Amino acid sequence: MRRIVRVVFALAGSTLGWVGPLAGQTQSAAPELRLRGSAEELLSIAYPERYSADPDALSEDVEWVEDESADLRQWWERQGPLFLLRAADMAGLPWPYRDIEVYLVRYWPQVSIEYPLVLALDAVQGPGGSAQVPRDEDVRVLLLAHQLVHYLLDDPPARPGAAADPAYGHPFMVPGSFELESLVNWVTYSALEEIWGRDRLERATRDDLWLAYNPNHAFVVDELMRERRLARTYTLARWLRDNPPGSPIFAVEEDYEERSGAADEPTGAGPGLSGTDYGFDLGAAFDGSIFVAFVDAGSAADRAGVLRGDVLSTIEGREVGRDIGDARRRLDESWEDDREINLSVIRDGREVYLTLGS
Repeated sequence: MRRIVRVVFALAGSTLGWVGPLAGQTQSAAPELRLRGSAEELLSIAYPERYSADPDALSEDVEWVEDESADLRQWWERQGPLFLLRAADMAGLPWPYRDIEVYLVRYWPQVSIEYPLVLALDAVQGPGGSAQVPRDEDVRVLLLAHQLVHYLLDDPPARPGAAADPAYGHPFMVPGSFELESLVNWVTYSALEEIWGRDRLERATRDDLWLAYNPNHAFVVDELMRERRLARTYTLARWLRDNPPGSPIFAVEEDYEERSGAADEPTGAGPGLSGTDYGFDLGAAFDGSIFVAFVDAGSAADRAGVLRGDVLSTIEGREVGRDIGDARRRLDESWEDDREINLSVIRDGREVYLTLGS
C-alpha cells in the first residue's frame, strides 16, 4: 500500500489535495474542484488481480466512470461552487485550499477521508467484502460533500504568520472522533438543505450505505440541528465558542451515546465495510498522525476494543510514522502472517495496548 500513496501524489503533482494556504484568503473564497475520471496507474496498483490479468478491464472501467459520472459532473457545474461557499459560510472558517482533485473510480477499497480524495461510484470493494454504492445522484453528491467538508474542518496548517482559528482546539474537533464526524455532517446537511430543501436532504440521508458509515446521523438530526440552525449569522465556529468544555452539549452528547450506542458502528452496517479482514480503516490528520477512521461492528478490531478516533502509536512494537500506506501494509502483513495484530493507540492522552485475533 506504500506505493499506492506515492503514486497518487505523482499523478497530479501539486494540484492534488492541499497546495498551501492562500495569504489573505477570505471566508467567501472557495477552492476550484476538479473531477477526474482516469486514474489508470492508481487503480492498477489498488487492484492488480483485477487489472493486471486483463488490461481491457481497466479501460472498460474508466469508460464506465465517464458515462456514469455525467449526472454528478452536471450537478457540480451547476451547484458545486455554491455548496463550497455555503459550507464555508456555515462553518465560519476559510478554505485552506486553492484547488482540490477528486478521482472518480468504479471501485475503491474503502470509504474514508483521503488526501487526495477518491470516490467510488459503483462499489466499495475490498478484501473484506463489497458494499454497493447507489446509482443515485443525490447520494453520490452527499458522499462527495461529506468528504469535502472534512477538508474544511480537519485541522489544517495555519497560514504563515497567522494563528490557527481557536475553533480547531475545541474537544469536538478531534480528527476521527464521533463528535467531529457529527460536526462535519452538521455543516454538510445545513449547506445541502439550503440548496436542495429539507425533503430532498432527508431522502438522500436515509440511504443504507450512508447510514452504515455515519452512525452520528441521528445525533446530528435529533440534537444538533434541532437545537440550532447554522447560518452566516451563527456559524459552527461561533457555536464552538459558545459551547466550551463543561457546557450542556457535552452532557447531551454523552447521554446520547449511552442511550443509543452511537459510539459503536451499527450492526446493520454488515461485515467488511472497512475494506479489511481485521475490521478497521485508517485516516490521516493534517499533523501527520494516523487514526482509526472506521471500525466494522463485530470484527476482530471491534472485539479487541479498537475505537474510532484512536491514534496509532505502534504496530507489532514498532512506531507508526506518517506514511498511511506503510501503516496499512504493516497491518495487512501482520494479519496475513498469523491472523493477529498487536498494536498500541493513543486514547485520551494515554497509550492503550490492544491485540486483534481472529
